[in-house]
Amino acid sequence: MVTCPKCGNEEWLTISCVTITDDYLKAMKEDLPSYQYGIEHPKWANIARVGNYIMEFQCKKCNFILPELCY
Repeated sequence: MVTCPKCGNEEWLTISCVTITDDYLKAMKEDLPSYQYGIEHPKWANIARVGNYIMEFQCKKCNFILPELCY
């Protein structure tokens, strides 16, 4: 796993996993409120496909949340 950009820790918890559906992909492309990563990850709307998923990891030390698009 990557090093936390906030505190340097390398231990993470998996806190959520969202599978991308047709509706969610539409929300990503149109930057609707149901897509919560539009500001931080606007390019995901161009590369995501239905069936991909977004996992959220939380740093065990400082609780920083790191989302990741998985194929």
